[in-house]
Amino acid sequence: MAHELLFEIGTEEIPAGYLMPALASLKENLTRRLGELGLTFSEAKTAATPRRLTVCVSELAERQPDRVEEVLGPPKKAAFDQQGQPTKAAVGFAQSRGVAVEAIEVVATPKGEYLMVRVEQPGKATPALLAEVLPELIPTIPFPKSMHWGSGRLHFARPIQWLLARYNGQAIPFRLETLESGSRTYGHRFMAPQAMEPQDFADYLDDLRAAEVLADPSERREAVRSEITKAADTIGGRILPDEELIDTVTNLVEKPHAICGTFEERFLALPQEVLITSMREHQKYFAVVDAGGKLMPHFVAVNNTRVKDPVLGADGHQRVIRARLEDAFFFFKEDQHRTLADRVADLSGVVFQAKLGTMAEKTERVVQLAGELASQLAPELIETVKRAALLAKTDLLTNMVGEFPTLQGSIGRDYALLHGEPAAVATAIAEHYLPLRAGGELPHELAGTIIGIADRLDTLAGYFGIGQKPTGTADPFGLRRQALGLLSLLQGKNLSLSLGSWLDRALALYQCQLTEPLTTARANVLEFIKGRFANDLTGQGMPIEAVEAVVSVDFDDVVDCRRRIEALIAINAQPAFALLAGSFKRVNNIIKENTDTRIDEAALAEPAERALAAALRAIEAEAAPMLAAQKYEEALAVILRMKEPIDTFFDQVMVMAEDASVRRNRLALLTAIAGLFRKVGDFSKMYALNQQGS
Repeated sequence: MAHELLFEIGTEEIPAGYLMPALASLKENLTRRLGELGLTFSEAKTAATPRRLTVCVSELAERQPDRVEEVLGPPKKAAFDQQGQPTKAAVGFAQSRGVAVEAIEVVATPKGEYLMVRVEQPGKATPALLAEVLPELIPTIPFPKSMHWGSGRLHFARPIQWLLARYNGQAIPFRLETLESGSRTYGHRFMAPQAMEPQDFADYLDDLRAAEVLADPSERREAVRSEITKAADTIGGRILPDEELIDTVTNLVEKPHAICGTFEERFLALPQEVLITSMREHQKYFAVVDAGGKLMPHFVAVNNTRVKDPVLGADGHQRVIRARLEDAFFFFKEDQHRTLADRVADLSGVVFQAKLGTMAEKTERVVQLAGELASQLAPELIETVKRAALLAKTDLLTNMVGEFPTLQGSIGRDYALLHGEPAAVATAIAEHYLPLRAGGELPHELAGTIIGIADRLDTLAGYFGIGQKPTGTADPFGLRRQALGLLSLLQGKNLSLSLGSWLDRALALYQCQLTEPLTTARANVLEFIKGRFANDLTGQGMPIEAVEAVVSVDFDDVVDCRRRIEALIAINAQPAFALLAGSFKRVNNIIKENTDTRIDEAALAEPAERALAAALRAIEAEAAPMLAAQKYEEALAVILRMKEPIDTFFDQVMVMAEDASVRRNRLALLTAIAGLFRKVGDFSKMYALNQQGS
């Protein structure tokens, strides 16, 4: 294709988890750099396999446009003498830029007046620019871990074996340490390793497809799904849904070839999560279930090469999985020698955090806090909650979780049931970890929700209590995840709680272990959670102005805050509200720091101020029960009636009267009105939103 850039980095096999983030980074960095150089293009497409990262830029301009660069020089005061003649500094600046002294201009900058020259920069040809840009991009691709090889200094996820760079049908020559770019790519390492010279991106995909490589990740993903489905069909089963594992396997192979294997039925005695995890975590095998959803003694493996003898191929996988399942079976039997309750005391040997004590101490705090939460939210669940909270972390001491950490919670539930604990307790043990990630599954039962809230409150209070709050992008203790999990539980389960009050209680339970003043720790945690709350809602598409209008006034009850935000967004569509928001902004500007709301009715002399005071009393009385019931949209509809008397007041009354007592009384009236509005939010921030939309 004319004016198309095709760039491929060929490597040894890149780990599956590294592949997609690296590809996204390559595309982002390349397109940004092209934009900086003034090179226009229509589209950037990508492809990737474990052995290649590829980006194609279509309709890329043949050369940069000519441009004029404005170059600042020395300050004016250093460039001219008292007679106004150019100094050596001015002459040297002009010479360095290849212009005459007369071409120098003086421009004003935030730092004062400086010399400036305009230098014409003719645009460069795109191939010459690409020869500079492409090798510079490669070291900028980030990886969790990198390596270097041979005598070179370049770091990359895996050794780079070849570089393909073509523009407009021609190779772009450049050198990266000892490696020279070319116009060749290579097929499947084992099934079709020959070199090819694709002319464009369409040829590239077709040539690789013919060479046993599906370079398009979406095409390869569908091929994985098709292959594993066919393999499961051979024994009358179906694949247990696992989109995450499909993603992983897609990035492990260049072309998938699935095969179905078996294992001994005795292993079905293991808990289902254990079987699935044993197959999934280490071997990336898919579990197979029957029509009723019950696990079958089969699995599906995906190979990167075509298997000539399916029986022999399956036998190799079966030997591997047998060893894994034998280990799991051994751990499972060993764990049965002690109940979860027997392990509670052993939590004293597990460190929660060096300055915050052991998991045993954390468990005591969570049991206490969860019990108190249950007494407020669901008194009938107090005993269930306290028992589950006591056992919630004990599965960390089991052999099974030691081997498969992702089983924490679920294996605790299974062991609790095996040891005779009530089903509600077992479920709460598993569910208190939920949600595992942003947008993840929430607990189904309230008991697990309560323990999850208590657990997260305890963690946040503890870390902030010793001054270990996240800074910038650094969050080594996962406190952002803890805060988001807490917010998800409160909103997802519609639980109205005072965060401030419960943080006070969580901090108090630490007794003398904290180093920060409790008021400081409390304020920092609340501000941190508020930031996550605001970011989460704006990320969902809510206007930042509406979010700020509420959280800037009050942030304590998450559910209540969200209701007020949603009410403001709903009422904002009404034209009258935009005008009321403007009036409130004016009120705010006048009252400033005034907090006095004592209104002297006898001192209200002007008809407009008497009318405004009467409207305030009537609307406060009407809106009060709606505000108390958190019916904020209805309350706002009532508050909207304040617009006319406020406007009349401003038209006819001088607030800042010369008489101090009259001025104080009018300020008190406006402050009381502002207080009514702030029971929902700071309307002045909504005024900014309306200004943007107008």
